[in-house]
Amino acid sequence: MTKEEILAGESEVLEFKRDVPEQSIKFIKTVVAFANGKGGTIVFGVDDKTHKIEGIKKSEVFQKADTIADTIFNSCEPKIRPSINLQEIDKRYIIVVTVPSGMQQPYYIKSLGITEGTFVRVAATTREAERYMLKELVLEGENESFDQQPAGEAVSKEEVENLCDKIYEFTAGTLSKKERTALRRPTVNQLLSWKLLKKEGRSFIASNGFKLLQGTNGDFPDAKIQCAVFKGQVRGEFLKRQNMEGPLFEQIESAYQFVMQNLPVQSKVKGLFRHDSSFLPESAVREAIANAVCHRSYLIPRKVQVALYDDRLEVTSPGTLCRDITLEKMREGMSSVRNKGIAETFIYMRIVETWGSGIPNIFKAMQESGLPEPVMQDFHGDFRITLYWKKSVQSHPILPNPTQSHPILPNPTQYSEVEWNLLKILKDNPKLSQSEMAERMGMKINRLKYYLNELRKAPNPAIRHIGTTRDGYWEILVDIKGEIR
Repeated sequence: MTKEEILAGESEVLEFKRDVPEQSIKFIKTVVAFANGKGGTIVFGVDDKTHKIEGIKKSEVFQKADTIADTIFNSCEPKIRPSINLQEIDKRYIIVVTVPSGMQQPYYIKSLGITEGTFVRVAATTREAERYMLKELVLEGENESFDQQPAGEAVSKEEVENLCDKIYEFTAGTLSKKERTALRRPTVNQLLSWKLLKKEGRSFIASNGFKLLQGTNGDFPDAKIQCAVFKGQVRGEFLKRQNMEGPLFEQIESAYQFVMQNLPVQSKVKGLFRHDSSFLPESAVREAIANAVCHRSYLIPRKVQVALYDDRLEVTSPGTLCRDITLEKMREGMSSVRNKGIAETFIYMRIVETWGSGIPNIFKAMQESGLPEPVMQDFHGDFRITLYWKKSVQSHPILPNPTQSHPILPNPTQYSEVEWNLLKILKDNPKLSQSEMAERMGMKINRLKYYLNELRKAPNPAIRHIGTTRDGYWEILVDIKGEIR
């Protein structure tokens, strides 16, 4: 411990004590909290308010160090074995107690019991663990995943097959014709291997992850994504907001579409057509949202939040980083998967590539687009990633004249080249499915959906869908020559 480290003050992993308190529980709480988290250091002999090195009397320092060691050994369960060192700074003695991150969580104070005696570290303070925190500590100590825990009820074979169909159909809809040919529908055995199901006799017991993928929000009311557009650069006035519900993979898609539809666009006219590009790379937006849903804590009673401001996108997910993961390690591709069954499903669905690939992919996409480096924060029980765009960039949308009851579309620059080509395809083939459209346009279906939504926007939509998803057709509301029908 250096003088400079002391002067920097307390933190999530550092706490000061003026002296060894008579009531040992005052520092034992912090010992337990450090063991339940990323570890930490308590320095005795430093004023916690002024950071002044007061020191421990030389005649007492050895005896007090022994008292600390005995108290920690006798007060905590499971046993905590810290490193205790004596140090001299400015001719004053301090006692440095280093507590390692424990491998047998949860750690607690024996006299208080596991429910009231478990403590955690939040920023630079020690707090009693809430019920959901205690559950997380138990799972982490047993190297278990919440989404793979039984939800406590049997599900019918029909429910299982329906989920397999949903996963397959959603995935197939995002792939090219060639990729779909190689795709295999998930089976009951696949769900069993992902531990989303457990077989008991002739019955199948659903896991929490099964329910989350199924979209039964009644069981998990906070398993949603809150999306919002704010005016300016602070959380104040809402311009638009929407909650995404249902199966997790559908939530990700809906949230992604929300962002892309509300994200500013740069427009340049080249020749006859307008060429649009989003302020943020689409892959970075999708990865940020998918990462939040995949790795959030479903025990914490909060929702994933996706917030758009004038200069940035923020994606916040409930749950701090796992104890052995740091922001630096995440950037390098290291991960500790909180929801292993959901992660395996998302890998099958191509929502994520592999474990740990999400954050490096976001950094790469932002760098290749010449945008500022993403900002990651692990704070107050949440993880947040923020994507900024260049403040100097301005959008130049081309809007129809709202005063005309039957406006004439000025020319093809009303639309981008991609939108214009899509209009012509739909005019000739109004009954095409989205997968077929994506195939003809040579793009992924997620990108196609973005352009379809753009063409359906009010006040002067260019297309609308008539009938059901399976038997309907697309109606073109504009004349390709430029007049509204």
